[in-house]
Amino acid sequence: MASTIKVDKIEGSTGSTITVPTGQTLTVTDGIPVASGGTGLASFSAGDILYATGSTTLAKLAKGTAEQVLAMNTGATAPDWGSVDLTVLPTITVAKGGTNLTSFTAGDILYATGATTLAKLAKGAASEVIAMNSGATAPEWVTAGAGKTLQCLRADASAATQGNATTSGYGGTTIGDVGTAHISISITPSSTTSIIYAAVSGPAGGGDNGGWLHGIWFGATPGCIVVHNGYAHDAGGAVASASLIPGSTSTISVQWRSVGQWSGNTYTLGSLRGDSTSTNVPSNCKGTMTVWEIEP
Repeated sequence: MASTIKVDKIEGSTGSTITVPTGQTLTVTDGIPVASGGTGLASFSAGDILYATGSTTLAKLAKGTAEQVLAMNTGATAPDWGSVDLTVLPTITVAKGGTNLTSFTAGDILYATGATTLAKLAKGAASEVIAMNSGATAPEWVTAGAGKTLQCLRADASAATQGNATTSGYGGTTIGDVGTAHISISITPSSTTSIIYAAVSGPAGGGDNGGWLHGIWFGATPGCIVVHNGYAHDAGGAVASASLIPGSTSTISVQWRSVGQWSGNTYTLGSLRGDSTSTNVPSNCKGTMTVWEIEP
C-alpha cells in the first residue's frame, strides 16, 4: 500500500535541501503560483502564449489563425491575434526600401531628387514627351519637337511616258499645268500646316543631245522643274525633290511629270526617254517616288 503524506509545508533545516528519493514522485496538487516561481496554471494547449494580467498572475492566449499577427487589443490591456492594420503602419522611408510617399495620382512618375529622396512627376498632356528641364536637374513634360513623320507613301512608275503633246498651261516663260505624269501618289494631309515632301528618281534623257525637263507637281502647281542633258542621263536618270504646305486637308495628287525637251530651236512638250524602247536604259528602270507628310 502506498504511503500518503498530506502537509501544508515541507521545510528542511536552514540551508538544507529536501530530496525526493529515487523512484518516488512528488505531486503538487494545487499548482505552483507565480509568487513561488510557477505559472499558476495546470495545463496548456499547443501554441498557447503566456502573458501577465497582473503582477502575480499569468494567463494563456490561444494560438491565432494562419497569417494573423500579435498586437495589442483596442483597450491596450492585453495582446490579441488579428489581421495587419496597414493604416497604423508608419510611412516607409527610401532608406528602408519604401518611397516615403503616402499617395499617388494616376499617371504619376517617380524620380529621385537625392540619394534617399523620391518625388512625383504628374502626368503630362496628350502627345507631350519627357525631357530634362533647363537646369538638367529633373525630368519634365514638354511639347514634342517638330519633324515627326505622319505619313509615308511610295509608288513606282509602270512605264516611262514618251511623245506627249499636252500644251495647256504653258505660256511663254511660265510653266503651268503641263506635261504627263508617269508616277502619281494621292495623299490627304492630316493638318493644314503639315509639310508635304516629295522625292523622286527616274529615267531621263532622249535619243539626241538636247535639254530635257522633268518636275514634281502638287495638283496643278509645279513644285520643281529639273533640266538634264539628253545622252548624259539616259541611264543615270534624274533626281528631284520638292515640298508644299497644303493650307487645307483636301487630297493632293503628287506627280512626277515629263515636261518636254528642246533641241536647238525645237521645243516638244512631254517627251521622255527611259522605257524598253531605249537602247541605254533597262526596261525595269522607270522611276520611284516617295511622299511624306511631316509635322511642322
